[in-house]
Amino acid sequence: MVHRVKSLDGRRQPFADLNSDLSRRRFIRHFVVGTAVSTFLGRGWLATLVADCQPAALGAGILRVRVGDFPALQNTNGSVRLALNPFTQSGPSGSFYPVLINRGSNGQFFSLSTQCQHQSCVVPTFNATLGASVCPCHGSRYSINGSVLAGPTTRPLIAYTNSFDGTILCVEIPNLGYSVNATSVQSGPGPRLQLRFPTKSNVKYQVYFRQSVTDAGTVVPFSTTSDGVAGSSVLTGNNATATLFVDRTNDTGFYSIVVQVVQA
Repeated sequence: MVHRVKSLDGRRQPFADLNSDLSRRRFIRHFVVGTAVSTFLGRGWLATLVADCQPAALGAGILRVRVGDFPALQNTNGSVRLALNPFTQSGPSGSFYPVLINRGSNGQFFSLSTQCQHQSCVVPTFNATLGASVCPCHGSRYSINGSVLAGPTTRPLIAYTNSFDGTILCVEIPNLGYSVNATSVQSGPGPRLQLRFPTKSNVKYQVYFRQSVTDAGTVVPFSTTSDGVAGSSVLTGNNATATLFVDRTNDTGFYSIVVQVVQA
């Protein structure tokens, strides 16, 4: 049985050493929540974990940010930066620039790419004292909504569509979306679920299982071969299609592929 589902799915410091530092950082896995699938003994069950945020653009994905988890976002002029893959000051080491989330007046949020529109360096969070995000390379200054305050840039930061329900800020990220193909298989270790999905360079993926819609979820170990030991927990994307195998031990529940996101 095959099910095709749509998945809707980074402390401040210099980031030249981000690759080596990732193991010490707190990953924010619960940001990315999408549709999921579980099959057991030939029976398939498809459900949507969150139905209120759907990407409008083809190929986009939804980054769901629980605003209450960030003290900086509780007040006007607060700002956080979220990374989907490693980066340095000069640019990302992967497919995505970090995402900048700024809180404006009256509870308005601005979701922006951190790609400076001058020479593509990575801009920092909004500095309320300076009244700007100041590019570390050539000094371009951007307002809280990404508009240009001072050059050399002549173009604003790229803005992402977002919506806020009072708890979750849904940010639509171009090219983050991916489809997951789930198939029931029988292998030496027993019944398994095969998951196939396209990956992006240096983005880290995990398999999550939720017993119910309200369950916070747990990381599920996987194997990259049908009869191998399911002992891996993180897959680093390489712009190729990944094939993972997880042991099926529950007759109901949600399996999903999520992207690791870290505050940066």
